[in-house]
Amino acid sequence: MTANNPGRGIDWDGELQALMESSGIELTDLTRPNWTTRARRRIRGARAFAAAITVTIPLMWLTAASGAPAATVIPLIAWLIGWIGYGAWISTGRPDWSITGHAARDLGSTVFHAGSRFYFAHSRPARAHWRAWRAAAARNRITAETPA
Repeated sequence: MTANNPGRGIDWDGELQALMESSGIELTDLTRPNWTTRARRRIRGARAFAAAITVTIPLMWLTAASGAPAATVIPLIAWLIGWIGYGAWISTGRPDWSITGHAARDLGSTVFHAGSRFYFAHSRPARAHWRAWRAAAARNRITAETPA
């Protein structure tokens, strides 16, 4: 290990830099790929998800349009949705339960906060109307209580 971080544990940046230099990787040559390369890599990584979508969506449409009773159609469509989820799980690198739980918690928090902000923003007229009504009622009560 390099000793450029004395007394404070392992200097991971320094260790990575030393490893890259010893492997013949020049740090000055490293550049971030452009957005098209990054997008292409992400799309290629999501092949399992795309395959699940490509196969199951027509099957869902065919199942729903078949005229079969809902008691048979709904479980089959739910099963096909499960295959889409399985494709997404494979495309994300098969995360374990810890990663999945944290991602679900973060997604739940994000959805809750977005919903709260949406509701607060769209209920402003009702809140303003309620405040105005209460203020008018208070004014009417005060004028009714004062003797003329």
